Amino acid sequence: MSAPLDIVDVHMHLWPPAWGPGGKYAKPAGSFAPEIYRKITTPAALVDEFKAAGVSLAVVTATIESLFGAEGPVDFAAIAEANDWLAELAAAEPSLASFGVTDVFGGEQGAREAERAIVELGLSGLVIDSSRGGKFLADPSARPTLEVAARHRVPVFVHPVAHPNSDVLIAGAGMLGNSLGRGLMNGVAFLSIIQSSILTELPDLQLIFATLGLGGIVQAARGGIYGRAERQQQPRPNIYFDTMGADPAIVRTLVGFFGAERVVAGTDWPILPALSQSSLAASLAEAGLNEAEQRLVAGGNARRLLGLRFADGASSG
Repeated sequence: MSAPLDIVDVHMHLWPPAWGPGGKYAKPAGSFAPEIYRKITTPAALVDEFKAAGVSLAVVTATIESLFGAEGPVDFAAIAEANDWLAELAAAEPSLASFGVTDVFGGEQGAREAERAIVELGLSGLVIDSSRGGKFLADPSARPTLEVAARHRVPVFVHPVAHPNSDVLIAGAGMLGNSLGRGLMNGVAFLSIIQSSILTELPDLQLIFATLGLGGIVQAARGGIYGRAERQQQPRPNIYFDTMGADPAIVRTLVGFFGAERVVAGTDWPILPALSQSSLAASLAEAGLNEAEQRLVAGGNARRLLGLRFADGASSG
């Protein structure tokens, strides 16, 4: 490959200081190892690791579940504080961008915070939970926030959440059982969307799902709602999946199903380490991608998504 890859990681996390050690909403490390907890509460750790790895841009998120837990009410004043910090972080560090956080199931209140995050704070997109309170993305309560994202043509990362019976899954399979449960919740969110009319009614809505939800693709294909014939007739160009690392077999599956133009690089940092120039290029080549496809997955697709709001015909806010 003649030139280094332009790597854009769309899936990584930090906790705002108010949720870190000594903050007014301070939360414990929970199941995180000490080093993971240190990283998720230390922006400098992210910047240093990503620069050393050769990542051009990292998209920072803080999810509703990470801030408030998997159940119960959310505090929109605290959400606003988190978004203010995310905006300050992105403004201070050129190698970082931030997705605003909101409770997508919060109806009009969630939509108002989404609007503020995008328009007033200039955040690059949104991160939303795949489910909360038994609701998924086709629920009417999610529609106002999705409409905001579509109007401003910003990407929306649909983040996995814990399965309601995660304790049982962890008892059966350790923390990988927890991850599998999260994948189930993300996959159901994907299925709820593609079986609804939302993508047709909101053609400028761009949704990124995590690879943990890969099982939803299998069900969509075998269920006849997104099989080969359906994909050829109705390609749904506004659905994307991230790589959550760089396993060649997973990348090959995603590209085979969606095409290279709808797969984006991501890691779930600090759970997984930063993508590196050498290892990512080797993995994408092993997955069978040519140089143009490698550049799309590494960063080109993410750059395009992040730039849609500035393209001709986009909403001025």
